[in-house]
Amino acid sequence: MNRFCILLKSRRLACLGCLGCLAILLISGCEPPPPPAAIDQSVRPARLYRVTPVSAGDRHQFVGRVEAARTVDMSFQVPGMITAFQVLEGQEVDQDSPIANLDPEDYELALREALVQLNIARQDYQRKQSLLKDKGISESQVDDARALYELRGVHLAQARERLDDTRLTAPFRAYVSKRFVDDQVNVSAGQPVVRLLDLNTLHIIASIPENLVATVTPARVSSLSARFPFLPDQRFPLEIRENSGEAGDFAQTYEVTFAMERPSEWNILPGMTATVEIELHSQGNNTGFLVPQSALVTTPDESYFVWRYSPDTGEIEQVPVLAGAVIAGGVLVQGELGAEDLIVSAGAHLLSPGMKIRPLNPTGD
Repeated sequence: MNRFCILLKSRRLACLGCLGCLAILLISGCEPPPPPAAIDQSVRPARLYRVTPVSAGDRHQFVGRVEAARTVDMSFQVPGMITAFQVLEGQEVDQDSPIANLDPEDYELALREALVQLNIARQDYQRKQSLLKDKGISESQVDDARALYELRGVHLAQARERLDDTRLTAPFRAYVSKRFVDDQVNVSAGQPVVRLLDLNTLHIIASIPENLVATVTPARVSSLSARFPFLPDQRFPLEIRENSGEAGDFAQTYEVTFAMERPSEWNILPGMTATVEIELHSQGNNTGFLVPQSALVTTPDESYFVWRYSPDTGEIEQVPVLAGAVIAGGVLVQGELGAEDLIVSAGAHLLSPGMKIRPLNPTGD
């Protein structure tokens, strides 16, 4: 009996212990998890680039676009219906070749009417001249007849000109770029009908940095040439035609127009891209640094800087630079950089002074 009581008491204690443990577990499960560790926002991952010094002197390459030497939107000077369109898009035409015609019937009738009115006015003028000799009319009446006769002559010339305006011809040897309307369509005076391009000489427009525009003289240029992606092994000679007088809105570059003779064996058209290569005579030890274009950060005053990284402190600092030519591998810059300096090459625009960097590639390779 005593053993049975002791066993029962021990079981009760065991059950009470289990209930206590369960309560503890339930209470602990209701407690919120500990907050995550705070992330240091002043440390950013970044990819680095090791600066390499290069020569700033001999060759510069710029991307350009091909444009026609002249672009003319042809239109009739009189209204009417187009009855014939003699050209197609992509066709080349000689100077004075027919382009399109309007229905000439109304203008032919107007010409005949003007001719009849001129003959009537001439006869009236001659008759009054004869009467004036016989003192049959006053001299003022003869003057009025002469004025009317001259006015009818003006009307006849205008009628002939309007009839001529029903025929549209090419003002120069041209390439038909675009037809704006079809035949059997009524057009108004001055409405563009066809666009003609003068492709005898091609223009290539390229944006040139201000430092080259300001410092490079014609005497320093040894050669100018253009290269096209579909003709990588050929170079076409260029000559400078003109340059814009104001810098672009986004960067301190000037649009320079180069001219080249259109090669007869290749169909080079406006809108195509070209690489303009400028070779200069070397001038002393003028050197610069090659950096990726993504490393350049623009300031509000449209100048540039790069972020230089210090491996000792992990901090970055701004280094103002002067951007130059875009060459193979990056942009040529000048500034207070040194060989083997590490700069931020990706995400540079997201950084700010005082930040630290966690390099993704510590060696800059």
